[in-house]
Amino acid sequence: MSIQIFILGSLSEGNCYPYDIKKKIGKHLDQTDAKITEGTIYYNFEVLHKKGLIEKIETIQSENRPDKTMYGITEKGRLALEDSIYKVFQKFTNVQSLYAALVNLDKVDNQKIAYLIEDIIVKLRKKIEYIEQQKPEQSDANEDLMDALWLMRDHAYQTIQSNIDWLQKLLHHVQSRVLKN
Repeated sequence: MSIQIFILGSLSEGNCYPYDIKKKIGKHLDQTDAKITEGTIYYNFEVLHKKGLIEKIETIQSENRPDKTMYGITEKGRLALEDSIYKVFQKFTNVQSLYAALVNLDKVDNQKIAYLIEDIIVKLRKKIEYIEQQKPEQSDANEDLMDALWLMRDHAYQTIQSNIDWLQKLLHHVQSRVLKN
């Protein structure tokens, strides 16, 4: 889904070739551990084309080289892009799941995004409250098990708290975009 969001977002800014988008994605992914192959890019272009979200604009044929096809986004694709961005926020799993949507915030209603971020923060705070209530019981369990349980609880707490802190920064960023408009 995130690759398709990135493809649709790129095409919404102008027609281009799959290879150009691969280079663009590569630049953004240099900061992460994720790697995208050409096969993945071309596969997703084909999926989007079959769904009618993108269209072939021009195909250049030359000797000794594969055909080179330029694509553009359709109106159906623009609507799907917007819907996909909202769904990514609605189905939040982790901060990384938002990356493709973040580079396309100019294509959606930032007030709606702010609301969705606030909702995510509320849900994560409930998880923090739950974790705070859970305390490994001192029972017949050996000391190593108890240490492991406390370490796992601490890791879960710290991870969720870190996500909340980051989401609050994102919320501030999105709200400042709303005020500018």
